[in-house]
Amino acid sequence: MKPFIAFAIALIVIGCTSSVKTNTVSANSEPATSHATEPATSATPAATGSISGVINFQGAVPKLPSLDMTGDPMCPQTPQPSEAVVVNNGKLANVFVYVKEGLPAGQMTPPSEPAVVDQKQCRYVPRVLGVMVGQPFEVTTHDQAIHNVHPMTSKNTEWNETQMPDDKPIVKKFTAPEMMVRLQCNQHPWMRAYVNVMTNPYFAVSKPDGSFEIKNLPPGEYTLAAVHEKFGEKTMKVKVSAQQPAKANFDFSAGK
Repeated sequence: MKPFIAFAIALIVIGCTSSVKTNTVSANSEPATSHATEPATSATPAATGSISGVINFQGAVPKLPSLDMTGDPMCPQTPQPSEAVVVNNGKLANVFVYVKEGLPAGQMTPPSEPAVVDQKQCRYVPRVLGVMVGQPFEVTTHDQAIHNVHPMTSKNTEWNETQMPDDKPIVKKFTAPEMMVRLQCNQHPWMRAYVNVMTNPYFAVSKPDGSFEIKNLPPGEYTLAAVHEKFGEKTMKVKVSAQQPAKANFDFSAGK
């Protein structure tokens, strides 16, 4: 019986040793599988950059006559300031800033949200805006005055529609790029807005403090343009990287 017992014990020891080796291999194989799939789950989107700056105004600010709106009793009955030139502490508002050159050719997908112009106190708000080709362009009103909305286009279909107090929005789409389309009201000759129809979303309008920012630009070299209804357009070259925001300041004056 002793030889048999010794043989049985030997079989048990061999079996346990084999089991330990199998478990060790299995435990080491799991991290290898995990490391192999990690790069696929940690992928990052393509890096983009931005351009920010300020629109400065140098020299004396032009003195523009006040607006007389008293011809319509539903409009303000006191003299109103003009919005053709708005300067605050040497900074120029309502300048349209956009990427003029350097982007890949072709039209980008427009947003489904409309670009909106409202009519308040017998003015268009905002004074300057951008809209993409194919994006809804919506004109609303909060006035008790009757308005007549008329964009003076050269590359897009011109239209002219009356909008009554509390009327539903007028919704249109532009089909071709066009800069500084003058939006006017045939009922109120002082009412002006400027619509810029773009093939890309890389544009901004300077705020009352003159600041602007264009976000999510692919890295590259671009021609940046700034245009004002009274002072024309200026351009500069800008290099955009993903590591550091690009800076671009423009200087305007009444004499240039």
